[in-house]
Amino acid sequence: MRALGMLLITAASLAAQVDSVALDRIATEELAKQKIPGMSVAVVKGDRVVYSRGFGVASVETNAPVTPDTLFRIASLTKTFVAAAVVELSEQGRLRLDAPIDNYIYGLNPEIGRLTSHQLLSHTAGLSDEIHLRGPHDESALAKTAQSFNNSSLFTEPGGIFSYSNLGYVLLGRLIEVIKGKPFADAMDELVFQPLGMNHSTFRPTTAMTYPLAPGHGDDGKVSRPDVDHAGYWPAGFLFASGSDLARFMIGFVNGGSLEGKQVLSRSLIESMSRPNLRIPGMAERYGYGLFVDESGGARVVSHGGNIPACCQSQIMMAPESRVGIAVIINRSGDASAGNVASRILERVLTLKSAPQSSAPPTASPAQIAGKYVQGAGFFWIDVAGGKLIGRDLGTQGETQELEPVGGDCYKGGPSTLCFWQEYAFVGGRAFRKQ
Repeated sequence: MRALGMLLITAASLAAQVDSVALDRIATEELAKQKIPGMSVAVVKGDRVVYSRGFGVASVETNAPVTPDTLFRIASLTKTFVAAAVVELSEQGRLRLDAPIDNYIYGLNPEIGRLTSHQLLSHTAGLSDEIHLRGPHDESALAKTAQSFNNSSLFTEPGGIFSYSNLGYVLLGRLIEVIKGKPFADAMDELVFQPLGMNHSTFRPTTAMTYPLAPGHGDDGKVSRPDVDHAGYWPAGFLFASGSDLARFMIGFVNGGSLEGKQVLSRSLIESMSRPNLRIPGMAERYGYGLFVDESGGARVVSHGGNIPACCQSQIMMAPESRVGIAVIINRSGDASAGNVASRILERVLTLKSAPQSSAPPTASPAQIAGKYVQGAGFFWIDVAGGKLIGRDLGTQGETQELEPVGGDCYKGGPSTLCFWQEYAFVGGRAFRKQ
């Protein structure tokens, strides 16, 4: 989910052309090091695709090569396109982003219905996070899933904090299909994919399978069977797209909505998606609508990634003022990282250097932090021993880890960084409330 972290982009940093040999080397190195079966990489500068290549194989069973047109599941990068569709509907005057969604959708739990599109788009709705990777393929599942959310889906009052939630984007997908009066997949085609010329992008597996397609692979390196799919959660992370299609979106985005001489996205839509909302403790970025926004280095990098276990990962990173975009998709998850590949490529295309890391002292004492933190069915404990913080159940059930301070009220515990603010603990952009 994270983008680049704290990066400084210097002026006049773009070369006239990308170094294709250097980018090939980065991609092949990462393919081997991360044991990724296949990868698609696209780089745009200005109004052109300057680099678009496939590496490795779509499937370890068929050994079919990845090409720029190979479809992958792009996981949570899906949210960027759902956000674009919702903002487009608002610009058409068909919904108000600050209005309760039950103004448009019938049959929702009253507490869910009072949430606004703005809160859902910006992950400030107070919703817990969950996603089911396998389930019904019937497209009526989206309405049923949205209607199943209730008071227990909320872990705090809406509007006060950022906490990443797949549930919010399920509700937005339902909002799109209700307002458009057609199935979600068709509505997305009309609102986003057709105007951008993303001609192979689809939510429907039965459509995706008619094109070159990369199935997901597990940590064992084998093709995952059955592959992931749950029509009730399509808007949260199940879009199929290719490197070529993502390149078209990035060109439109970094060129003020212009693509091949046509205005396919409005400038105001791009501004809305890129406008940062609430701060996220422990993260340099803030979230706009469907995009993380990092302004910590004096220039903006907007990004989003995605990760589906036993399937796939994706990452886009765009520097709009430099008119540059990077997209990476891979057909493996686990300890692989599409974000690492994209970061290396962006650092090669631009001149980047890390901004200084914070060394601020903590403001809360260990005793103030200690307690049980809960979000939905998830929870962990923070204890104090010998004046130090100890985390319990941060990963494996029953596991304990000493938390090492990393600046301010943030601590490192194993692979995770925990940041404490008021009554919340933030882990990877998800908030847990102290009981």
